[in-house]
Amino acid sequence: MPERAAPGQPVSGNVRPARSGDVEFLVEIDGLVNVSPWNSRQFAAACDGAVESTESALVLEHRGRVCGFIIFSSVLDEACIHNLAVHPASQGGRFGRSFVTAALEFMEQDGARRCLLEVRESNTAARGLYEALNFQLDGIRKNYYPTSTGREDARLMSRQL
Repeated sequence: MPERAAPGQPVSGNVRPARSGDVEFLVEIDGLVNVSPWNSRQFAAACDGAVESTESALVLEHRGRVCGFIIFSSVLDEACIHNLAVHPASQGGRFGRSFVTAALEFMEQDGARRCLLEVRESNTAARGLYEALNFQLDGIRKNYYPTSTGREDARLMSRQL
């Protein structure tokens, strides 16, 4: 099981492109944290840089285990984060912040100058992370995300890379 980084200690982890063998871990993690998780087909399309996919996937490994992922697309000089998750056992230990920072650096090295994302209004932890990483609010998408009782708004956020 993934573990938390000790408070005040640097996060040690390896960020690498996702491979087809990672799909089961991505599905598992997403199922633990997402109200409407992706299926294995969606993850498989982003792994291994499949030609037919416009999405890319990076994973975060800690002590040899996948404990997070980020799925994004790049068009010209813009990247857009589509899905991001850290295993619940690794949350709260600065893994998310270091992982997103590494992913943003990867996107920038790949030619992106701006990164966009949508985040659930109710996801205060993710919103706080993005705000700490200098993402700015661009707008609101009303009733964008499904919930168990209806729908909720998405915050549109972006930052320059």
